Amino acid sequence: MPKWGLAPVSLRSVGLALPDRVVSNAELCETLDTTPEWIEEKTGILERRFLGADETITELAIQAGEKAVHHAGIEARDIDVLVVASSTPEWIMPSLGVIVAERLGIETPRIVDMTQHACASAVYAIHTASCLLQEPGLQNALVVCAEGASRVSDPRDRTVRIFFGDAAGATVLTRTEGSGGLLSYDLGNAYSPAVALAGPSQLNHARDTPGHEGPSPYLQMDGRVVWQEATTRLPKSVSEALAAAGVEASEVNGFAFHQANVRLLQYIVRTMGVDYEKVPITADVLGNTGAASPMTALWRLAADGRAKAGDVIVLGAIGAGFLWGSLCFQLPNDVKAEE
Repeated sequence: MPKWGLAPVSLRSVGLALPDRVVSNAELCETLDTTPEWIEEKTGILERRFLGADETITELAIQAGEKAVHHAGIEARDIDVLVVASSTPEWIMPSLGVIVAERLGIETPRIVDMTQHACASAVYAIHTASCLLQEPGLQNALVVCAEGASRVSDPRDRTVRIFFGDAAGATVLTRTEGSGGLLSYDLGNAYSPAVALAGPSQLNHARDTPGHEGPSPYLQMDGRVVWQEATTRLPKSVSEALAAAGVEASEVNGFAFHQANVRLLQYIVRTMGVDYEKVPITADVLGNTGAASPMTALWRLAADGRAKAGDVIVLGAIGAGFLWGSLCFQLPNDVKAEE
């Protein structure tokens, strides 16, 4: 992939919203044929957050977006582009993006919903927002990624249930002057049914067709294929983005990677030969939060003061499809987050 080569766009703030309910491995094992020790050994995940009965993905998205706008020091009316990503919205229609805009007081007509980029959503959403900000006169974009995977995973399926948690993350992007901002990107895809979630048309067709065995209503995942794809595609994508930016891996201050699980992240870090201290881990206490996943790592970097002006930050993710991508930023300003 080439360098960005367009008007500079950079990360300005990040917000994170989590459900109240903490779900331990022990609690999961009440319905799964496994043990807490096995889950920790295989995934490195200790706990995750699940939406409560009175909580919604929509509310998480709104909370994360509100925090990102607040920490950017701007008002909702200053948002020119809104990109919202979720593979698990409560409604196919109406648009989650329009709902978020209505609730936050965002008045822009430039609203994009991304529903099928899964765990790669953050990278694609930020890239899309950066492209839309090239329109003359536009200044700020809000990207919101929200996921409620607990509501699409089978409580009896240990091959899927143990990995996922619910969360929302958001970031404000701003056109900037001078050098820096988004330096380069890499995007790629290759069709695979290894991770799949049937839609309403599939489920309804199966239900209404006598004698037809339909697909599962729950998320399906072939863990071996996911491991192979993630451990080969993501390091290569990051390398391509860094090469296009003319940046060495050793010059990167922080890697906000998709938090599939702790063991996979550790393997990727070893493969790339980067410093573990530069790769925040949130999967241990949040699990795989899908679209929101890289946002949780970006939030950790910013909240710890590791996303300062002049720093080089890389976001990287891979999701069902498969789709993958990486973004390389040099920050002209500190990225603001909650303390």
